[in-house]
Amino acid sequence: MKRTILFSGLIFILLTSCGTHEVQKSHLLEYRNNGIYNSTQGYAVKYTAYKNSVKKSYIWNIYGSGGDSISMWVPDTSLVKNTYTYPAFSVRFRTSDSRIYHATSGEFRLLGLQVPDLVGDFHFKLKNVANSNDSLTITEGYFTIYLQYQDSLLAK
Repeated sequence: MKRTILFSGLIFILLTSCGTHEVQKSHLLEYRNNGIYNSTQGYAVKYTAYKNSVKKSYIWNIYGSGGDSISMWVPDTSLVKNTYTYPAFSVRFRTSDSRIYHATSGEFRLLGLQVPDLVGDFHFKLKNVANSNDSLTITEGYFTIYLQYQDSLLAK
């Protein structure tokens, strides 16, 4: 009887101590917009494009949501590059009052992969799509974001 109670207690302790814990995912995306610090929840996806079972390119998509949202698309056909100067990438920035800006100059760098996070930095100038006299300057951009992977097949 004592043995049964002891084994039952031991099994209970083992089962409760072996709970599953999901690893916390990084979502840090921060930058200065005309000198004002912004930090938002960021996401990163690395698309791998294949054609006839051959890897053709990577497409990096770094984006954040919130009052202001930013989306950076960086195609890489070299499969090894880590520094991109405009126009090798595109940026779309939408303000909380729905103004949309696109990059006109700048740089985007992948600093490395600290498994499972992608780390990088960026800076660029942006122009308002509806009013070319309206511009923004994004400086000191930095991200450490959990990297998701997606595959894509290219048509002919």
